[in-house]
Amino acid sequence: MDLLSAVGLVTKRRADLFSQAKLLAEKTTDGPALEKRMALQSKVLVKGLRDKMMKWEEYERTVTDKTIISALAAVYLGAGEANPQAKMEKAWPSILGDMLPPLMEFLEETKVALDNGTILTGDQTEEFREGVGSWAGLVARVIRYLSTPVYSFFNLGEFFVRREQGNQEMKRYDRHDSRVCPECQNYAAQGWQPIGSLPMPGRDCRCYDRCRCSVEYR
Repeated sequence: MDLLSAVGLVTKRRADLFSQAKLLAEKTTDGPALEKRMALQSKVLVKGLRDKMMKWEEYERTVTDKTIISALAAVYLGAGEANPQAKMEKAWPSILGDMLPPLMEFLEETKVALDNGTILTGDQTEEFREGVGSWAGLVARVIRYLSTPVYSFFNLGEFFVRREQGNQEMKRYDRHDSRVCPECQNYAAQGWQPIGSLPMPGRDCRCYDRCRCSVEYR
């Protein structure tokens, strides 16, 4: 599926995706619980593909849907009681813009790997484009779309609330360890800045979905 087709399909199904995201958020207590749930679903999806319980078209569509639903649900949770439905609406363009382009590229890589027989079962594995070379590697990559971005989108939901509440400034905090990237170090070093002038964790940094920086507001 190309990017334009993916955008068209999820746009047509927007209302249903929002409904599923709301239901998912209401079944989940917090961001970490949502991450755990989506990591498990990633494993189930890859197992279904591996065991030929799902055809490629179904797998591709389901991964795309769950990526969008997970991000929307994270925004919903981050918004708390402050009109979370409206926060999902605000986040929709960002979710599509941030998630769909790399996801479509990843799915195309996966399809090529399957067609070429480079995803192997049994004891044999081989590296293929950042780890898409084994079923375990594929699970790890799927988790990076369904599960680990939850933290960033949870923060986005909270950001919308804080801005509505009248907060004027924001500050980024990193974890002060060896895994913090230079971009995140730079954001933290800037101290208090006008709200909206610093990116959410996971954006505009090489950590991408693995970012675990935090944000404070005042």
